[in-house]
Parts: sequence; C-alpha cells; structure tokens
Amino acid sequence: MREGINKCEEVIKELEINLTTTQTQIKQLFNDIRTKLNEKEQELLNKLNEIEKQRMKGLELRIEELEFGIENIIGSCEIIEHSISLLNENKNDTRLLTMKKLYHSRLDYLSKMIWKTEPNYHSFVEVSICEKEAESIYSRIPNLGFIKFNEISAEKCLISRNEKQKIVQEREFKFEITSYSKEGNEIKNGGNENNFIIQIESESKNENKDKEKNENKNEWKIKDLNNGKYEVKMRLKDEGKYLISIQYDGVNINSSPFQIQVFPKPKSRTHIAINLPKLTFGSNGNGNGQFNYPYGVAISSKGDILVCDCNNHGIQIFDSKGKFLSKFGSQGNENGQFHNPSGIAINSKGNILVSDTFNHRIQIFDSEGKFVSIFGSEGNRNGQFSGPRGICVDKNDNIYVCDRDNHRIQIFNPEGKFISTFGSKGTGKGQFSCPVGITINSKGNVIVCDYDTHRIQIFTAEGSFISILGGEGKGSGQFKNPRGVCVDSSDNILVCDFYNQRIQIFRSSREYLAHISVTQPMDITIDPTNQNVVICGYDGKVSVFEDSQQLYSK
Repeated sequence: MREGINKCEEVIKELEINLTTTQTQIKQLFNDIRTKLNEKEQELLNKLNEIEKQRMKGLELRIEELEFGIENIIGSCEIIEHSISLLNENKNDTRLLTMKKLYHSRLDYLSKMIWKTEPNYHSFVEVSICEKEAESIYSRIPNLGFIKFNEISAEKCLISRNEKQKIVQEREFKFEITSYSKEGNEIKNGGNENNFIIQIESESKNENKDKEKNENKNEWKIKDLNNGKYEVKMRLKDEGKYLISIQYDGVNINSSPFQIQVFPKPKSRTHIAINLPKLTFGSNGNGNGQFNYPYGVAISSKGDILVCDCNNHGIQIFDSKGKFLSKFGSQGNENGQFHNPSGIAINSKGNILVSDTFNHRIQIFDSEGKFVSIFGSEGNRNGQFSGPRGICVDKNDNIYVCDRDNHRIQIFNPEGKFISTFGSKGTGKGQFSCPVGITINSKGNVIVCDYDTHRIQIFTAEGSFISILGGEGKGSGQFKNPRGVCVDSSDNILVCDFYNQRIQIFRSSREYLAHISVTQPMDITIDPTNQNVVICGYDGKVSVFEDSQQLYSK
C-alpha cells in the first residue's frame, strides 16, 4: 500500500510537470498564431494608411490647382475692369491702349486653359478578403490542437481480423486493435500497448488440467503502430477451440472475448510420390479462365488461387476448385494496368502485390483487386527496377523483389519505401545472373532462383550469403534454368526446374527428397491451410497436387 502511495505521489509530481509543460506549449502555440494575425492586421492597416495619405495629398493638390486658377481668372478680370474704368474717367489716357495687347493675350490664355475639375481619386476603398482562405482558417481552428491524455475507452475499441482465415497450430496469425476515446473519436497516437492484456483460454475437455501448461506454451505480443492502432501476433501450440479475451485496463474491449478454431499442423508423410495432380484447370487463350503465359501464382487466406496472366496483362482469380471468380488489370501504364505482370504475392492484410515487369514497378491492390498504391520506376538506382520478376513478403510484410536485369534483390517496407539491396551481376557467391524466383522460410532466410547460373542461393534476411544449391545439369539436385521457388510448413524447398520439366524437392538442409514431373513449370506456391502444391506452367495450365508432404519420396 505504501508502495502504491509512493507511485501515486510520483504520478502527481509528473502530472504537475507535464501540465505546466503542456500549458506552456498551448500558450506558445496561440501566441505564435496571434503574432502572425497581428502582423497581417498591421500590414493591412499600414497599406490602408498609405492609400489614405496618397489620395488625400493628390486631392489637396487638385484643390490647390483649381483655387490657383480661380484666383488667376478673378485677378485678371479685376485688373482689366479697373483699367477700363480709368479709361472712362480719362478718355485721353493712352496707357490702356498700350496694355490692350497684354490683356488680350492674358484673357486668351485663360480662356484656352484646360482645367482638371474632376477629383483625381475616387472615394472607394475596400479590403479584398479571400473567403476560402478565411473559411479554411475558421475550420482549422478546432483542429489546432488536442489534449492527448490517452484515455482509451475499452468498450469502443475495435478488433479487425480476418474471420475467414484458417488458423493452424504453431503458425503465427495477426489482427489489429483500433483505439477510440470515450467520446467515440478514433485516437491517432500510440503509447498504450502496456495497458492491454490478452488472455487465451482453451475450451478443450482437459482445460483445467492443462491450463497452466497451455498458458506457458501459447505466445502473444502486441506492437504499437504509433497511430492509435495496435498489432497483435499470436502463436498457439495446440489444436482446438480457444476463447481470446483482450482487456484494456482490466475492461474487455469491444468484440472481446471471441472464439477461434486452431487446426492441426499437417503431419509429415513419406507416401509414394504422386505424379498426377488432384486438379488441373486453364488453357491457352485470352478469355476468362484462359492464359497466355501464366508466370506467377499465389494463394489468398481464403484459399483462392491468383495467377499472373503475363501476356494477357492481368491477374485472374479462381476458387480452390479452379472455378473462375474474377480478374483485374489491362494492358497499359496507368494505375491498375500492366505490361507483362510476372510476380505475385499476398501480405498479411490480404493485399495483392504484383511485379509489373515491363512497366518496371510494383503495384499493390486490395483483396478485391482495387488499386491501392504503386512504387518504383525504370532505372538502376535504389528503389528503381529493370524487369522485376519474383516477389515475396516476410512475416513483417517487408517486400523482397527480384530485380532481374539489375541482377539484385531489393527490400522495401510494407508501404514500398526502400530499405536495402543485395547482390550484383556475376557468378560468384552472392552474385546473380537474372534472379527470377524468391521465397522466405520460417527462419527468415531468403531463397532465390538464379536463372542463368542454374542454381539456388540462400541468404539471411539482410542479404548475407549462406549457401548454394544445385548447378547446371539433369541429375537430382541439378537444374536447367530454375524459375519459381517456395517452402512448405517444414521449410522443405520446392523448385520449378523449368527446362528439366519437374519440381525438385529438398529438405531445408539442401538434401534431395523427390521430384514431380510437370510440363515446364513457371511458378509454384503452397496452400498454407492444407499444404497442397499449386503450379502454373508454360502450357497454360494450373495444377494442384495433394498435400505436399505426400510427394516427398524417391
């Protein structure tokens, strides 16, 4: 209790300091705004004063000119009239006759003189106010600042998760929490990850017996995204139903608790190799469900199959049974258009990433195929591409791209911001000659198909060379222009051995296991929910083979 009192007193002291600091910041903000407003006000008043002085002076000069003219006319007339009156009194006075010419000239000058009788300035003075700018200022005043006291309302927080995602034991899955205030406003700043607590309860029959054991086995962590959202990652060790409770300061957040089903991890098998596919679909052509050089393949979290229809310049989507669902894209270089797409991947949010090869860029779409963003351009600098091919994402959604004709791998963050690159042209360790296929295993190791050197190279996540697999030839463990590569749940490596017309399968230790005969395989992927192998081939077909573990026998 004393410790609690001490902590409260410490918070009081910190609160006083923070309140003073925040008060100073608020005053400084509005003092700065007032200073700017006063400067603008003074600028307009000074201009108005300048106009007043200029116009007043001009008008006064005009009055002086007219008054001077009047005085001249009256004075001249008075002099002439006075002279005439003298002449009437003294008819023999010859002085008038001598002045006649001068008087005549003076009157002629005054009669022909053009006097400017109109005021040289008008009285109209108006300030021109930009109503849009003024309205913009008025509308922004309420948003000039907010008091960030991070008071999250647990009842109004939202959980965003893919309820259709199949969760498999010992495999990581993610979801997000969006925080809201008591007033129902979405909070845009972070700093509260330590206030969230997640409880995982098994609904199995031996729940009480194994509760403590399960709590120690199951893993979860929460990451502050610093924008009011928090990413939760979980890994559950056992199959079965679980109840997930998420609390903020001891109060359940909205939609919590919720139930999930964890499916068993596919078991390793050593059955006789299956060389006939479970399912084949597609043919050569340009209609729905037809392909012209299918180059890349990926599986969505719903089990849908996405295919890069390279020479038809689009992406086609099928269900797990090969039924055509939809397609997107057309030939061109605008957003959402393609020029020979030949690499495809799907991130944890369900977004679709496509290597738009001869537009030399990467395009990102949502799960429905609607354009989201784009990055890259033609060139050989960081973030530029020359014919990008294979593409994949790591567990943090960082993007790895085979920059084929620049003979390197480039790494980007989930938004497409350049991180780093590795590799250069050559045949040595860590060098490439047209890398075209790429995948990442559970350890984060990067596996690359080096097309022209007929080998597979393996690197760390940062691009440090680890090992080489293969070499040119037709024997087991040799390749002839490998194109696509993927890994299964056990980190076994499956390689599209293009001209040898087979899929070769290796353990993570690079030991040869088996092969599948396939007509010129272009790309390969594995359905994470059932470990079925999906292959697209040069013959315009997509083939689905049963659980990959059934194939691993010599």
